[in-house]
Amino acid sequence: MATEHDHDGAPAPERRSFLGVISGLIVAGVSTVLGVTIGRYSISPAFSTSNEQEWTDLGSLNEFAEDKLVKKNVIVSQDAGWGKFQSQRSVWIVRKGENVKVFSGVCPHLGCSVNTRADKFICACHGSEWNVEGATLAGPTPRGLDTLEFRVEDGKLKIKYQDFKQGLTTKEVLS
Repeated sequence: MATEHDHDGAPAPERRSFLGVISGLIVAGVSTVLGVTIGRYSISPAFSTSNEQEWTDLGSLNEFAEDKLVKKNVIVSQDAGWGKFQSQRSVWIVRKGENVKVFSGVCPHLGCSVNTRADKFICACHGSEWNVEGATLAGPTPRGLDTLEFRVEDGKLKIKYQDFKQGLTTKEVLS
């Protein structure tokens, strides 16, 4: 009668080989899944092409009153490498005829919100002030208001929203 054990009571070599192969396949499968998952989240963002910020439609150029400081909120999509999320940001539009300027609603000093008082921009946090051209009037701000790239297509005002480094004398895009 054939037995699955050899003379010292251990399983037959064929059974040991089979269990060893199955164990090896399980370990290889788990290692592959973990390696792909960890690699995807840690290495992949470094090699992915940068996500060009999309143009955001602010509406018809005629909607923005001339010689007024107009605040508009926009939804900005961002790719943080680990995930994509959306946030609401403020921009200020100043229109004089066909001449348009679009400013970020973020203070270049420490990132507080920019508001208005009379015919100037202000930062209530630390007292910085700017004129309607974005030039510094007062306060600790290291530079004028940050302008945003814009274009007018078919009568619609579109902007390319970007965040800038704070506390610097020069405007640098935050990557």
